[in-house]
Amino acid sequence: MTKVSCVRAADVFACMELFEQDEVDLITLEAGQGYFAGRYHSMRPIVAEKYDTIPNTPLEYYAVAVKRRGNPVTINNLQQKRACIPGIGSGAGWVYPISYMLQTKKITVSQCNAVVKTVTEFFSQMCLPGALNSFYNPFGNNPTSVCELCRGSGEQKCTSSDPHAGFDGAFKCLDAAGDFAFLRDDTVRMSTYDINTGADRSDEYELICPDSSSRPVDQYENCYYGKVPNDVVMTSNMKDEETVQKYKNLLLQLSDWFGPQKPYENEFRIFSSQGYEHTERKNILFNDATKSLVAIGSDRDRYYTWVDDSFRAALNNLNQCPIDVVRLCVISDAEREKCERMVEVFRGKDIKPNLDCLMAQNTKACMKLVANGDADITILDPGDVYIGGKQYGLVPIAAEDYGDMSHTVKVVAAARKRDLYMTLFNLKSYRACHSGIGRGDGWIVPLNIYIETQQFIPQQCTIFENIGQLFSRSCIPGALDKDYNPSQKPINLCEGCQGGGYRKCQRNSEELYYGATGAFRCLVEMAGDVAFVHHLTVGDNTDGRNQAIWARNRRSDDYELLCKDGTRAAIENWENCYLGTVPGAAIVTGGYVPESKRDIYWNIFSYGQQFFSSDIDGDFHMFHSGMFYSDLIFSDEAVRLVPLLPEEQNFESYLGWDFINQIENLNEYQCVPLQFKHPAWHMSLVIVLVVTFLNILL
Repeated sequence: MTKVSCVRAADVFACMELFEQDEVDLITLEAGQGYFAGRYHSMRPIVAEKYDTIPNTPLEYYAVAVKRRGNPVTINNLQQKRACIPGIGSGAGWVYPISYMLQTKKITVSQCNAVVKTVTEFFSQMCLPGALNSFYNPFGNNPTSVCELCRGSGEQKCTSSDPHAGFDGAFKCLDAAGDFAFLRDDTVRMSTYDINTGADRSDEYELICPDSSSRPVDQYENCYYGKVPNDVVMTSNMKDEETVQKYKNLLLQLSDWFGPQKPYENEFRIFSSQGYEHTERKNILFNDATKSLVAIGSDRDRYYTWVDDSFRAALNNLNQCPIDVVRLCVISDAEREKCERMVEVFRGKDIKPNLDCLMAQNTKACMKLVANGDADITILDPGDVYIGGKQYGLVPIAAEDYGDMSHTVKVVAAARKRDLYMTLFNLKSYRACHSGIGRGDGWIVPLNIYIETQQFIPQQCTIFENIGQLFSRSCIPGALDKDYNPSQKPINLCEGCQGGGYRKCQRNSEELYYGATGAFRCLVEMAGDVAFVHHLTVGDNTDGRNQAIWARNRRSDDYELLCKDGTRAAIENWENCYLGTVPGAAIVTGGYVPESKRDIYWNIFSYGQQFFSSDIDGDFHMFHSGMFYSDLIFSDEAVRLVPLLPEEQNFESYLGWDFINQIENLNEYQCVPLQFKHPAWHMSLVIVLVVTFLNILL
């Protein structure tokens, strides 16, 4: 004899989570909820409810919209009306009707990945149970009006346990305060018929049809928004087939014993909600309209086959976005591979728009692609943000933050503790590890320190020669690149680098010593004596925090910082021993991109980091580069991305004049003039030429 017990959870979503802990075995779910359960909790349908006694009829019902008779509401004037919806994700109450309104542009989408917020702002008030569930409200910013028409108290409010949840609850909401409700075709009939007196109030209501007409509630076959698969009983997909078959047999036996006109109906009516104290709810466990349970064939025993193509299309339509794709430009094979992995995991979470990856030869090539509209965004070091803004008209829209919400980082000089006599004032003939030419941390701040401490006195165009003479050798990735150093001399600027073959000294992750982490690795592997890195770099790569082979068994107390006053300090004392402050790396786009698109570009990463930041379990992290590389696309030291205010979205405001002055202080010594190529400059040039020509004619 099989023993059946009941487990109570806070709501239907909490019930689904219990399946993953193997604490429950069966649950009855509406089709939309069943799709969610199958996709995110690995569950499968095993039997379905049947609402008639006719053999072989389709196992489906109709999604309809209902109003009180005489109310002038139509499908075309629902904006700012009061909406009663059975629950988030419900096939008849959410998926089909909301998808229809989005597809026909009755509701306009301006923000991606925020359909609840979009819909809630469209209606004046709502009851949308489940809309505050963390999955549908990842940022906790869904408007409060999403629950204003709900009537639950305490923790029940706006959940699947709310009195206005479910189809019968949504009908009560319509009766109490709503202008209309999205329901299934039999809800009005089941809710208005009095079984004791035979009274029927269904003629007090009518349907809102897609063609803008109104019809009696019994004409739903000509006035609906979609055909929804019947409710199902689901179990875990991890159950073996023998166990699943036992569950099926039990459920079918219960239906045959306790269903309508079955032998034990008088002892227990399994499909009836009447007679239970302390509740006026209908459709308890099963829908009251159910006549029997039927087994689901093997061809439909997975959530994605139980629902049909039209249902899946409606689901996809809920995730509308004003643009289809965002093209991210990267600069190495390793970055491209990480980007492609990011595309996959973002798509797995239905984050819109889709991300696409473009690889360019170098950072400046990415800037050109974005400036010309052939790419949408790229991520730039602050030194590159200056070039991007000055030469290509690019603007920052979001920045990396490293834990203190300032989206800035301190630049420090790290050295081995045993090199007791080395200070910032006697670097002559030592070996240097820089993160990369033109970077804020590895070039702009260190070079200004060299000049400030009079390690050398540069003349016009002599800076590369000066560095080559100061250090016996260095690793400055990109230092022999014509874009930065037209003379491509001296070669000892790259002799300390360790990239193999053509990868050596490239200004990207193909060079092992590129970036702040790479510069510290250069120091660790004895290729240099001083490394210019971030204040977090040493701590993040020692004391067991980095499991890469080169960082294993490294202790932070084996290293010290070189201070601007000529002293040395412990690694953790960076607040009193740093060389300068630089902004974090930034996501940039073209200055011509409107604010609405910039918001979409930001949101794709904002949603992405909710699922894939480094402190969340999983096999992909946005701010982690694996065992063999560092700082791919984003810095490994970053903990989050933060949006920039509109007034910060230009390179001057973002970088600040102190940092810009440091950049421009080096320009006369580098002799690499900026060429203004961005579209805005071209346009201004054309205007000047036209005005000049007209003046000549006049």
